[in-house]
Amino acid sequence: MTRITASITGLVVALAIVIQGVTVPSGRSGSGTGWWKRDIPPPASSSAAPISTPPLDQIPTPPNCNKVFFTNILPPEARLENVTVVPEGGSHGEGKRNIPYPTDPTNLPALCAVTVNVTSSPSSSYRFGLFLPTEWSGRFLAVGNGGFAGGINWLDMAPGTHYGMATVSSDLGHNSSAIDTSWAINQPEKKLDWGWRALHGSVVLGKKLTAAYYDGCDMFYSYYSGCSTGGRQGLREIQEFPDSFDGVLVGAPAWWTSHLNNYITQLGMYNLPNNTDSYVSNDLLKVVAQEVVRQCDLADGVEDGIIQRPDLCEFNSSLLLCPSNYTAPENATATCLTQPQIETIEKIYSSHHHASTEELIYPGLTIGSEAQWPVGIFGGIPNKTTNTTSNNGMPSPYGLGYQRNFLFDNATWNYTALYSDSVVDLADRLDPGRATADKYDISAFKARGGKMILYHGLADGLVPTKGTELYYNRTIRAFGGDLTTLHNLRNTTEFFKFFQIPGMQHCWASPPQVDAPWNIGGAFQAGVMGSGLYSVPGYEGREEYDALVALRKWVEEGKEVKQLVATSWREGLNASSGVRRQRKVCAWPGRYLLAGHIASPGCLRNARARARAATLLPGNNARAALGPSRQLQPRLQQQQARYLTTETTPLAAASTTTTPPPPAAPFRKQLKEQAKALKKSGANKKKKSSDNQTVPGWELTVGIEIHAQLNTSHKLFSPAAVTSFNDSPNTHVAPFDLALPGSQPLFQPATLVPAIRAALALNCAIQPVSRFDRKHYFHWDQPAGYQITQFYEPFARDGYITLYARDGIAAEDGEQIQIGVKQVQMEQDTAKTIAQPGEVQWLDFNRVGVPLIEIITLPEIHHPATAAALVRKVQMVLGSVDACVSGLEEGGLRADVNVSVRKVGEGGKPIGELGQRTEIKNLSSFKARGKSARRTRGWSLGSTETRRLRGKEGEVDYRYMPDPDLGPVVIGQDLVQRLKETMGILPDEEADGLMGRYGLSAKDALALMLLDGGARVQYFYNVLDSLEERLAGEGQAVPEKGAEHATLAANWCLHELGKLTDSVSSGSESSSLEGLEGLQMTPQGESPLVPSSSLASILFHLHSRTITAKVAKDLLWAVYRGEVPDQDVTGYIDTNNLWFKELSEQEYTKLADEVLQGEGKVLGEFKKWKEGKMKAYPQGKLMYLVGKMMREGPEGRVEASGAEKVLRGVLERFLEG
Repeated sequence: MTRITASITGLVVALAIVIQGVTVPSGRSGSGTGWWKRDIPPPASSSAAPISTPPLDQIPTPPNCNKVFFTNILPPEARLENVTVVPEGGSHGEGKRNIPYPTDPTNLPALCAVTVNVTSSPSSSYRFGLFLPTEWSGRFLAVGNGGFAGGINWLDMAPGTHYGMATVSSDLGHNSSAIDTSWAINQPEKKLDWGWRALHGSVVLGKKLTAAYYDGCDMFYSYYSGCSTGGRQGLREIQEFPDSFDGVLVGAPAWWTSHLNNYITQLGMYNLPNNTDSYVSNDLLKVVAQEVVRQCDLADGVEDGIIQRPDLCEFNSSLLLCPSNYTAPENATATCLTQPQIETIEKIYSSHHHASTEELIYPGLTIGSEAQWPVGIFGGIPNKTTNTTSNNGMPSPYGLGYQRNFLFDNATWNYTALYSDSVVDLADRLDPGRATADKYDISAFKARGGKMILYHGLADGLVPTKGTELYYNRTIRAFGGDLTTLHNLRNTTEFFKFFQIPGMQHCWASPPQVDAPWNIGGAFQAGVMGSGLYSVPGYEGREEYDALVALRKWVEEGKEVKQLVATSWREGLNASSGVRRQRKVCAWPGRYLLAGHIASPGCLRNARARARAATLLPGNNARAALGPSRQLQPRLQQQQARYLTTETTPLAAASTTTTPPPPAAPFRKQLKEQAKALKKSGANKKKKSSDNQTVPGWELTVGIEIHAQLNTSHKLFSPAAVTSFNDSPNTHVAPFDLALPGSQPLFQPATLVPAIRAALALNCAIQPVSRFDRKHYFHWDQPAGYQITQFYEPFARDGYITLYARDGIAAEDGEQIQIGVKQVQMEQDTAKTIAQPGEVQWLDFNRVGVPLIEIITLPEIHHPATAAALVRKVQMVLGSVDACVSGLEEGGLRADVNVSVRKVGEGGKPIGELGQRTEIKNLSSFKARGKSARRTRGWSLGSTETRRLRGKEGEVDYRYMPDPDLGPVVIGQDLVQRLKETMGILPDEEADGLMGRYGLSAKDALALMLLDGGARVQYFYNVLDSLEERLAGEGQAVPEKGAEHATLAANWCLHELGKLTDSVSSGSESSSLEGLEGLQMTPQGESPLVPSSSLASILFHLHSRTITAKVAKDLLWAVYRGEVPDQDVTGYIDTNNLWFKELSEQEYTKLADEVLQGEGKVLGEFKKWKEGKMKAYPQGKLMYLVGKMMREGPEGRVEASGAEKVLRGVLERFLEG
């Protein structure tokens, strides 16, 4: 399948990279035919055995790797410190003398290591190290530093050498740790070296030495990789010296130096002194982090502990507030926060603005970054022995050290008395070291063909991720892009990509409790995992996993980087422990909303290549509480806190002690119970009335209005959150939802994205301008007395949907039929009614304002089966592009049917001239029809009848009028085009693939696509991926099309799992499976009860004929019941001795003889065939005998094909004589 093909392709590409040696790429030129010029073999695997170092006198010395050579070519301001020949497998560095980087790289390729000291001013100098690999690829790489550290980063230089790159790093003019700034006090020249001069000088001189060392050959390409301060260094270099690099890999850049370091001090001061009521301890931060995950994890649609979309979660910190009578347990950490502590947390999350000018100083920290706050912003001191962080009662040295030693040159400067936003003003004026990299017009870098990959971890608690977003957004604006309309983004994205990595902290790793994939081959990432490693361990040289390789491919081959794969390991930084997780991350504005499956084919779509939102698509599962309700008046909050009634009693007089109704039973159970009751009462028996008879000469004419809930996090005209089906009533309501006086609609532009995708999937023309209208009617579910919709100028028109015979259309419609879509319009939903005994109706206003689209078809349907097929097809289409919340059960999709009749042959009659029509509300199936009358009727669950709701209003009755509070909606063509290009695979194409590629029947393909809201087909893909990976790993052939293993996987994903869930739902297994319901399938196609990998393992053994079909079915049940430890199917088989031990041929023969005893009649059938009295071989009788052998033979030892082979031989001997 795709994964296997991709792996092979990646291997071929990697080999192509490493064997190209120094062949000049297209468009570049080089000179010289030096000793170094030869093909480069594939880099040694990180798991290879160590190479023993030969005696020094046996190490071949490259001709130029000596002090004389370098001394002769150095400029006067530079002096040579050291030249060392490093053998293959050797090590080089400065050990513990190098304060920030005491670990020397090991397992190096053969190279020449050079150290140079350069005088940069009368009072300053800097050093740099240069690795010159013996087998050079013609490329140059510079690497950056971290924090305020001063030291040659030998460890980060090592990865580039494995790719044949000459690599340089500077010590920035001093030797100190990342938090030590004491070297800077009263040293303006040293500050300049740290800010920019040392790196730039090292790059210039390093390139000169490299060219000379390789016999005067020019570099083909030069690159840069750095994170944190290193990220800032890279940005600063291309802003000031755009010719320095062809490609830069920039991580978590601390680019806004004059603001960031002061902002870090401000953050620390929010939480100081540490003896006040507002102080939040490190232990309490863990409580905050846990609550953040609880509220925000599901915002991306996946409950995996990783907050992938913090932008979609409005974290409600008030839920952490301690009750008034709360007392913290003795000698234990509190589990809640006081109001002053909550205010501290809110300040840290908030962006900081200048007190006087209100200009932005720095964006706030991201939700999900809390685990790194102690060391990042609270001045914490990590203790590696206890794995804890203590607070020293001071702001972070990253901030305070900057003020004392960079700005004021005063080591005792009193931050508590003197810090204010005016310090930021001073930093802007002075910009010590000219370190700030705040130039956004980098057109000179783009013009020379430069490419940049920028990345940042979403759990970074040191350098806020939003700051990097800010830089990227300002760059987009500098290149004429518009973030609101997404216009002209290509001007930036064609050379500059931005990746956000969910769960990654500052530059590397993730919190232990999160365990998110983070390694993309960025700066520091190989070094923290081991001194002898490079790239992403196990994925060396593969551009989809290693961002540096991806950058090279983009620069040199034009292979644009749209996505990367992040990797994590089972034991943190231990690569030998095996891969724990891998997840694709997309270049902005792409997103993986349903992340976690490595086989996903591309960004902006899920693992079935279905379209996902570009950047505006919100999730709909976040547990965030309503934001605006925190600012509502107490009276409104009281109204929201209780159920509202529709009795004649005024609202103010309604009881406030009404208890909520019990949770409703699941929809399917309701339906089954009602169906059983109807069957018992005989009410569902067929009636022979004139209402249900076919009238000759007339035909049914049906148009359908489908209301589908858009997949958004907010309502259409208010920022209130969209709730899930079972959320507590009246908890997500904004003033406008209740039509409170003075409230006005505020259109939420994000709702446009899923709406447009839905309309495009229905082949509609998107209108450049659309408007909202008021549809007036008075009903208790509509507090305003009108609904906001789009009657006159909808946003989409003139579409169609094609239905095929496989979709279940009526036979009279032939092989396919096309149904026109008149228009698609946006509108708001109404309140939900909750029936109570008597005449009481309770109202849940959570649903008021939930964004819907209404799809209006033309009246071109003439058969009930086709109408039902259309509703099913629309549901699949909307789900495939993730535009809508599918599901008739939860109100996500409702179909209203307008039924009329016409004389046969009046097909060309205008719509307005059709006869009276009846509207049937809330259709979930289409089974009956009755007299036509102009009225609205409701469908009763489990019945064949409708009930009259009201007379059908005409357009004039609704008094449509333009909404005066809402302006026109203008949709840019760029947005439409982008969404059109990222539509992915629609259901028809997917069904064709399932049938064509995998040989599935149309029935099975559609069943997979429909089950579990479309997740079952993804589960099938997951099973198939795992199965094929297992087959390939065992050296078994994996056919491309119509393979036996694909049919096997489909059969089990549909039928065997179906039998399992049917047994559970019927209650036959309830005693052993109490509390379990269905497969609990996730949108990503995973089941916690039957993981796809477990089923694939079962099928692998079944396909390999190492277990029998019966054992396989028993294993499936064992997995479902949770009886297989750690989902280790193979281990379970081994422990319980379930392996297939096939009978010998002699034992098969004996069993066959025994089975044939007493089967004279069956043997007579074979004799007739032998004598020519029967034309066809009695295959059915043969299989009957095989089945009998399997039943009567030793359990688990009879295999069907083996039994059939022996049985045929026994029968042949019997017939011969």
